[in-house]
Amino acid sequence: MLRFLSLLLLLIAIAGCGPTLTSEQQALRNQMRQALEAHSYEDAAGMGQQIVAFLPKENDAWDDLMQAQLGLKDTAAASQTLQQWKRAITEETPRRLELAGDLALAEQDSARALESWNKSLAAKPTRLRVLRKIAQLHHDAKQWAEEDEILSRLIEVDDRASARVQRALARRRLHRWPDAVEDIRRAQELQPAAAKTREAADLFERIDKFLPAIQDLSGRLAITPADDQLLTDRALLFLRSGDPEMALVDSEAAYKLATWAVRPRLFAGLALVQLDRKEEARALGVNPQIKLDGLTPEFLETISRLDAEMSLERTNAELFVTRAWQLNDIGQPALALQDAENAVRFDVDSAGAHAEMAYALAKLDRNDEAFAQIQRATEIDANFSTAWHYRGELEMSRGNLENAIESLSRALAINQTPAALQKREECYVKLGQLDKAKADRAALEALRSAGTTQ
Repeated sequence: MLRFLSLLLLLIAIAGCGPTLTSEQQALRNQMRQALEAHSYEDAAGMGQQIVAFLPKENDAWDDLMQAQLGLKDTAAASQTLQQWKRAITEETPRRLELAGDLALAEQDSARALESWNKSLAAKPTRLRVLRKIAQLHHDAKQWAEEDEILSRLIEVDDRASARVQRALARRRLHRWPDAVEDIRRAQELQPAAAKTREAADLFERIDKFLPAIQDLSGRLAITPADDQLLTDRALLFLRSGDPEMALVDSEAAYKLATWAVRPRLFAGLALVQLDRKEEARALGVNPQIKLDGLTPEFLETISRLDAEMSLERTNAELFVTRAWQLNDIGQPALALQDAENAVRFDVDSAGAHAEMAYALAKLDRNDEAFAQIQRATEIDANFSTAWHYRGELEMSRGNLENAIESLSRALAINQTPAALQKREECYVKLGQLDKAKADRAALEALRSAGTTQ
């Protein structure tokens, strides 16, 4: 009986050892592993084809070959290898399911990738690499609740600073601030010197002083989630706290609700600039030179009021003219032009609309169109001093100094301003009419002196 048992154990051991490799085959396998580690995928793929030929019943051989093909981004070859692997070895394994998910993701089929990875986890729930892949998939799809759930499973198995930081950022997206802060504290305990830990900690520290106001707005939004003004107010708080990602989320949501409003577009533009996505800001009509600290409290209050009034009066030309002036004043001519064009659409005889359109067009280097618009403004309202002044400046830029003097004189006859006097003086100097230039200089000094005295 003892001899029989010994023989049986020997047979089992021999069966489990698999085929014996020659020294050349073993050397080839070692070389392939080294090529994979060095990311020399082309070399590894070539050697892998040879290895599966003499080890067709070994999962690791197929695994290595498929890794190399995925590294080459050769999805067609990897797909063929997966099918051959399944024919050679019918029993499914967690690792093969994982690689099937990797292939699906490479083929941009995220649903199939998630299905394969979940099957891999069902077979072996503690596969950390698969948990990380699923978490990243949810992150890329902006599925924050799902990402939070998977990261929680990951942290239960392997509590690391990187996972804590990632979950904190996901919970911030969900506005779960106390939980997010707790994750950051734990990450600092685990790995305080890590770059991602420091970066996330700095972000939450900046947000902290704005957090009471953010949470207050969040509470109000829970009651009225479609309130574009509240969303825009919260976007501004995120911009001030140095969190452009969250500001962009709220700004885009607000703009979808209120396409007539300009505040959400300005704040979205600011966020995109801070995220180094300047071309996307331009696509919104926002000049990438915009700076948050360049928007005064008075401007922000005025533009908020105008947006609110426009929500009730969508065809009020004067509101569009006023907002166009505000936008021109802060150096946003593309947005100002849109408002001025809308104003003209609602009131073709609005001199202010044509004047603002002219100013915006000039800033966009569309000078001939700008001059046509300012001419129209002065034709509509001959007593519009600002329009005459700006017409004079455009005529100066076109080299028509006599016409510029006439326009500036019309402006000064209606309303004497230092800017108009200074421009007319420049014209007189260029024409050599120094006595007239001297008179304008004296009038300018007297006007400034009177303003100082007052």
